[in-house]
Amino acid sequence: MKDSTLSEPTSEEGEPTSFVEKTKNWYGKHRTTIRAVGGAVGGMAVAVAIVVARQAMEQKDTEDTEGAEDIGSAADSVEEDEQRKPPVRHSVSGYTRRLADGREIPVSGYERGGSSEDEDENEDEGPDEAAA
Repeated sequence: MKDSTLSEPTSEEGEPTSFVEKTKNWYGKHRTTIRAVGGAVGGMAVAVAIVVARQAMEQKDTEDTEGAEDIGSAADSVEEDEQRKPPVRHSVSGYTRRLADGREIPVSGYERGGSSEDEDENEDEGPDEAAA
């Protein structure tokens, strides 16, 4: 009985061939099977990547819509509870400021706070009327 598969190749001297030659011969015999398995595995990998990407996108969309609802409800509650009050007009006393390069400079006192409407009213009045 003769075996239909190729026998193990040997060199001219009767010694077994190298691993590389054995691998080439084995690949030659099973080329179509190897390609079919490689294609199936590659296809499965692509399918898994697509499913994971879709789930990630859906999760991101869900988080985005939840975040938008939270921000809107928080803003509504602030508007309903209280409006922001303008800062009270006050004087700031002079102080010394240290700059990034290490120098210290004096800062003279100034007025701070109040609304822009207060400033407009003071501009219409004369200097004597504003002090009164």
